Amino acid sequence: MIVLIAAIIAVVLFTGMNIFQLLLVLGLPFGRLAYGGKYEKLPSKMKITSLIGIALFIFATLSVLERAKIITIFNNPIFVTVFLWIIAVYLAFNTLMNAISKSKWEKLIMTPISLTLAVCCFIVVIIA
Repeated sequence: MIVLIAAIIAVVLFTGMNIFQLLLVLGLPFGRLAYGGKYEKLPSKMKITSLIGIALFIFATLSVLERAKIITIFNNPIFVTVFLWIIAVYLAFNTLMNAISKSKWEKLIMTPISLTLAVCCFIVVIIA
């Protein structure tokens, strides 16, 4: 049951992060919440980074769902497990980076989101 709850929370948060990243790519002024809060609107190079983030979050969402045995997409347990470990560790590191960000908004908003995603991914990859 805890795996299902963690998977659902992760999917909701990954979906929210994808929407957020898409808004950044589209030029909306939410840059203070991302990438150290350096830009109001992201420059082109950072938009490419956000597009890559969207792709990674989509794969992470699908991996969480597959590892939690909700769907089967990749049908490759080793790939899913390794990828999910990488994402969980990345999110843990990202939590630390958000916590020390110069951006007050990134600290307040993105740190708890990243921490929650990391915990959910660790729960899914370890327990499922």
